[in-house]
Amino acid sequence: MVDKMKVCVIGLGEIGFNLMTDLVEKNIDTIFGVDISDEKINLAKKKGFAAGKKIPLDYEVYVICVLLSDQVLAVVRETNFPKKSLIVIESTTKPGTCLEILKIRPESKVVMFPHRFNANDPEHRFFNLKRVIGAVNKKTLDEALVFYARYMPENLLMPVPLDIAELCKPLENAYRYLQIAFAEELKLLCIEKNIDFEELRKACNSKWNIEIMEARDGIGKHCLPKDINIINNFFKNNTFFKIAVNTDKKYRQYLDSL
Repeated sequence: MVDKMKVCVIGLGEIGFNLMTDLVEKNIDTIFGVDISDEKINLAKKKGFAAGKKIPLDYEVYVICVLLSDQVLAVVRETNFPKKSLIVIESTTKPGTCLEILKIRPESKVVMFPHRFNANDPEHRFFNLKRVIGAVNKKTLDEALVFYARYMPENLLMPVPLDIAELCKPLENAYRYLQIAFAEELKLLCIEKNIDFEELRKACNSKWNIEIMEARDGIGKHCLPKDINIINNFFKNNTFFKIAVNTDKKYRQYLDSL
């Protein structure tokens, strides 16, 4: 029988709350959730989860799921994590954030394990799909791999250098942004030529390796716009990502004119 470990999830937004749900349902370890929002804490407690506003300082694994890189760094600055604990970042961060963590706490066992979670999609949650994982050194990486092998098949864990793991998530979302911007541009061009965009899209998508996205009401929510900005700031000499942002602006202007 595997000994229980104490795992703290920091940030109970969409990612953190659903991660906590999956961790608790596995019934392997002792799980505690932390958030500054009374509403989120109460929601966790209604589901029977242990949660509060204060980060406990005697846990073995801390999984940070806050939204922004600055929030990740704030958590690290304000928390005296035990030196032996793993600090796992599931937040989508700017490249270089993990190095900033090490400047704040040089002895930290930092792990980058970017989430790949799709809401209302049971086939793409936290522990049933392939994921990249990186760490500050091999010893920490090995420790993280052993921990996560408790929750998911080892062949789904893909070790990569720390900087690659950190860049993966914003780049994945930027790629998605490009796909939607392509659809927005195509729809505007179809309107100019009086072509039925949906019929054209359906016809193209009948080919096995083509998937033109829907063009809806602009590229919204917080993840995709935030992450393409991360990529634009990191790869300053890029062309496509900047064009995609301008395409979305143009498409939104069209919607506003209706």
